Amino acid sequence: MLTREPLLIIDDDAGQRLLLEAILAELPYALTITGSAAEALDAFEKLNHKVVICDIHLPGDVSGTEILKRLMERPQPPVVIMLTVEKGIRQIIDTLRLGAYEYVLKPTDPRELRSIVQQAFDHAHSEELQRNAEKERIRRVETQLASKRVAEGLLRRQNDKFARALFGNIHTSFTQGKGVGAMTTLVSMLAGSPKTPDGKNYLIATEILDMILDNQTAVNDMISLFGELQLLVSQDFVLFDVTLGEFHSIIRDTIYELKPMADLQGHRVVLSDLNPRFVGGRLRLNWEFMRKALKELLLNAFKFSPPQTTVTVLVEYLYTRVQITVLNSPLPGNADEPGGIPEEFRKVIFEPFFRLSRVVHEQYGTLEYGLGLTFVEKIVQMHQGSIINSTIRNFENEGREPADLVAFEIELPS
Repeated sequence: MLTREPLLIIDDDAGQRLLLEAILAELPYALTITGSAAEALDAFEKLNHKVVICDIHLPGDVSGTEILKRLMERPQPPVVIMLTVEKGIRQIIDTLRLGAYEYVLKPTDPRELRSIVQQAFDHAHSEELQRNAEKERIRRVETQLASKRVAEGLLRRQNDKFARALFGNIHTSFTQGKGVGAMTTLVSMLAGSPKTPDGKNYLIATEILDMILDNQTAVNDMISLFGELQLLVSQDFVLFDVTLGEFHSIIRDTIYELKPMADLQGHRVVLSDLNPRFVGGRLRLNWEFMRKALKELLLNAFKFSPPQTTVTVLVEYLYTRVQITVLNSPLPGNADEPGGIPEEFRKVIFEPFFRLSRVVHEQYGTLEYGLGLTFVEKIVQMHQGSIINSTIRNFENEGREPADLVAFEIELPS
């Protein structure tokens, strides 16, 4: 059963309250509708709404602007949408400076309001994940400082497991799905094909020839990937000056490009908003290769997260570096394969041919050789950056157990 997200509405006009309720009633929100500042603040104390719609022109001592100020003083402030008439635009500019997310003009356009409310919930979701990611980074550093000896023992066990698994993974990679393994099977099938009466030629079924051509394409893709890996390590890696705003657009375009892949299992991708103050921040980027790295991480998230779940991409400007985090819910584990990525495998997953899962995902049109994350890591390293895998606890859904999210975190110098 889906949980309806709480949405607080504050408007002293009874007719406007009925209109807002009618516009939003069919959407997956639990509406709390109030007509005064006191009633609204009391409701917020009880439910701690993530999104609030507030009329800027409230009568009495506590105006809509004052409510906004009070909400912005909270440790985890909500995303606030302000309502106003056209003549209140100057006040709206002031509220945006105070932290309001967006504004809607009266009379309210239903389609515009629904769109802005959905964007506000996406923004709230991203902000919550960013806070959780920061908590996880702090916890990770504290754990590393306190557990060095344990980590060394873990590394020894990790190396043992890696040694046992590597050759099995290479065997799996080259024998499952399209490519080398299938090509070998098809050639064996050819050897059993009938010959022409003169014995000089084989009679090959059209289906077999089509499969050979299809697998030849997969082999060519593999050779191409090896060539790109060789290019990364053997030639000068050209970097260009790119603004953070341009980089954010590159990520958004990559997400749009992959929408057909996201739709295969009903995944939804949410990209965090970029603070306007940081749009002009600069970094050195080979955007063509970085787009390939982001594409690989998103496809990886689609493959290894349950259907109908959300994949979130966070972009954070940390003054001396830029952080890109791709988060997804892990698949449930079973006796043969763990859910998510166990601690002992978080480094070795970037090694060539290493795979945690034996499942082949041919519907995504990717090579299943365990080279994708190797390719991503090498691209990030050529940018003088770093990439790690971690698990982030998601405390977003109050009243329920926090859920684990698989996180791939890229840091790039700015």
